Amino acid sequence: MNQLLERAFQQAQTLPDHRQNEVGEMLLALVEQDQSQLHLSKAQQQEVRRRLALSEESVPASDMNTFFRKLVG
Repeated sequence: MNQLLERAFQQAQTLPDHRQNEVGEMLLALVEQDQSQLHLSKAQQQEVRRRLALSEESVPASDMNTFFRKLVG
């Protein structure tokens, strides 16, 4: 185990039980992600990067507000 992870574990041990559970869940999620058989292809990765780089909104804020108002009720 490297020093950073060791230090994180030492500090996490001082947290209340419910927070330690949250840390454990996050760590397990990271490990499970790395073990997943699901991966984006190079083309999919490029498309995600391209879309994230777009500066304009893909959906106007007013449309999103209307959507969420309908969703919430």
